[in-house]
Amino acid sequence: MMNESLSAIILISLGILFVPFLSKLLRIPVAVGEILYGIVIGKSTLHLVHPGQWLDFLSSFGFLLLMFVAGLEVKLKEIHALPTRSKIIYLLLPLTIFILSFGAGKSLHFPTIISIAIGVVSVGIVVSVLREKNLLSTKFGKTLFTAGIVGEVTSIFVLTFYSLYSEFHFGIEFWIGLMKLAVYLAVARLVLVFLKSFVWWFPNRFKFFFEKNPSEIGVRISLAVMFMLSVAASIIHIEPIIGAFIAGMIFSTVFEDTESIEEKLSGISFGFLIPIFFIYVGLNFQMPHFSAETLKLLITITVLSMAIKVVSSFILTFEGLKLKETIAPGLLLSAPLTLVVVTAELGKELKLISEETEGILILFAILTGIVAPVLFNLLIKEKEIESSNS
Repeated sequence: MMNESLSAIILISLGILFVPFLSKLLRIPVAVGEILYGIVIGKSTLHLVHPGQWLDFLSSFGFLLLMFVAGLEVKLKEIHALPTRSKIIYLLLPLTIFILSFGAGKSLHFPTIISIAIGVVSVGIVVSVLREKNLLSTKFGKTLFTAGIVGEVTSIFVLTFYSLYSEFHFGIEFWIGLMKLAVYLAVARLVLVFLKSFVWWFPNRFKFFFEKNPSEIGVRISLAVMFMLSVAASIIHIEPIIGAFIAGMIFSTVFEDTESIEEKLSGISFGFLIPIFFIYVGLNFQMPHFSAETLKLLITITVLSMAIKVVSSFILTFEGLKLKETIAPGLLLSAPLTLVVVTAELGKELKLISEETEGILILFAILTGIVAPVLFNLLIKEKEIESSNS
């Protein structure tokens, strides 16, 4: 048993170390590479590593950190400062995506959780691709990033609502669950207002949160907030990851200068714990039996997701983007890797889909995570974007 644990630690450590280099060589997102590595060493292929208690814990911790860091990316103040017209446009985009995905899913008799997987939007790959192409500071990059953020927040709330519905339908417990969620958000907002006022009145006392100090108080407080809100969410039967996401949003709103905290968290998060989560997803991945039906479902949901998001992205022409520049965001938003994985895991946990369907959704996440950035890079050239923003 001890030898198995040691070999598992070595193999996972090697994956954390070398997968980023291999991913760059293969021109695929690192998260996709980590899932593929997990598939190779896991139960679907070589059976070299088997999930254990320590790996379960580290994976869950990485998952919470992933959602917390995603919440930190949401700058509510910046979104609040947008003109009303822009807010409506950015909100219409994910709403249109979900209306089309639910409509398509219903016509094809898909389970609702698959329709949600088709429609979810995540900002992870969007940020990494925009950074790689030096587009984050351009008007195009900011528009796409904001669209991704609003889409991710909307997707999180759709998932939360549906997880409540799937457990209680429209019975009394469903409405109690919604009330609990409303109270949870109200309390979180009160904490936000209190902390924001406290920071405003006593700014000097909070400077050390972001300064270099041996105790790393800022990191401790951010993790404490994450765990407390995750546990609070779990108590009222909301997924803990939702609590972690909301904690990140609260923290980034209260403390506007969170760059140093994000930098400190990024080291241990993206350097160790989050890779373990993605490798763990690969370890548990059960390769679905490939039949004509399986391939048809995989191709259908992939094409639907990309088509729906490209069509919906035409809304961004009202934000001043050209037609070609609206097709590209639709393609990149079609790679919601992390939230598709979240949706698949949630669907299996709630017994809404089989293990085989979960495998198909993870394949869908991997496929779009590879194809969408490649198509985006083919369509968008930095010089063209820079000239269109000058």
